[in-house]
Amino acid sequence: MQKKIIALAVAALASSAAFAQSNVTIYGVADMAVLHASASGAKGVNAVESGGLAGSRIGFKGVEDLGNGLKALFTLEYALNMDNNAGIGAVDSPWSGTVARQQFVGLSSAKLGTVVAGRLQTAGYDWACSVNPLAGGAFATNDKLNGRTLLSCGTTGRADNALAYISPSFGGVTVALNTARLTEARNSFTAAGQDQKDNAAYLGSVNYQGFGANVTAIYTRINANNTVANDDVREWGIGGSYDLKVVKLFASYQNQKAENAASGKSDKTWQVGASVPTTATGAVHASYSHLNYASTKADDNQSSFSLGYTHGLSKRTKLYAGYNRVSNDGVGVRSVSNGASDNFVTPVAGGHGSLYGVGINHSF
Repeated sequence: MQKKIIALAVAALASSAAFAQSNVTIYGVADMAVLHASASGAKGVNAVESGGLAGSRIGFKGVEDLGNGLKALFTLEYALNMDNNAGIGAVDSPWSGTVARQQFVGLSSAKLGTVVAGRLQTAGYDWACSVNPLAGGAFATNDKLNGRTLLSCGTTGRADNALAYISPSFGGVTVALNTARLTEARNSFTAAGQDQKDNAAYLGSVNYQGFGANVTAIYTRINANNTVANDDVREWGIGGSYDLKVVKLFASYQNQKAENAASGKSDKTWQVGASVPTTATGAVHASYSHLNYASTKADDNQSSFSLGYTHGLSKRTKLYAGYNRVSNDGVGVRSVSNGASDNFVTPVAGGHGSLYGVGINHSF
């Protein structure tokens, strides 16, 4: 009996020691906004929305030191829709738009870099989120427009069945390489007997950080193997920010070319923005994006403008207010949501849509 008690005590100590070696953190964002949406030819809509400034989420991440500079790491992060009776990962808000935001496991070495596998926020996601002062929320300008696939600070910037390598920093320069299996046809055949291979994505980026600058160049390609049409997509972009202390400037340019585009032309988007500190905890943010939507024969250009203000009540809690306007040269596009992903306020052809509101954002 005494031997059993000793054995249990030793097992308990061993278990505690193993747990102590793992550093697991629970984190997240709780964000709620009161919004009003309107559009040309449509009735205005009032809404209480989750994720006005940034998508509400909950996540778990951990690191285990394996010795000799090698670490194991994981992240499990899921969307939250706090405005309704929904559980973790429920999809409702158009600017959260996903169940699992990211979930991966991998190895990291200070000398060799990091390798991870799972559902990833790709290099395209990281690029798009870094070049816009209001990226990732209801007042983002770039992601209000068409003309993008992987270069998005939203759902399409994420990829399933993905692998990523991130290099160490060499004098402020970091390289990221991603690949993803976007479909899982498993080499089946179409009704016509044609080989139906999986769609694949490839991304590569080079980032420089130093002297107040954060600049990234990126190239991506989707090989659409599982369709008969030649609908491969190529995207590239360059952009970033420069912090002058009295103002932080943002700018970006991106180009998307779909091989089966009706006009055979590329879609081109450029964006400029700024964040200006007004107090020790407050700042004004502005952004303007314009899309030359040349892939359609109609050449339906689009533009989006946003103005926002954030005020920190603490390191974790901030209040915000914002306004966004989307304008269309040709056909109307999805502009703003009243809370359900299938119920958008959409302007008439050539019209505009507006969104304004206030909210609170708390990170933990």
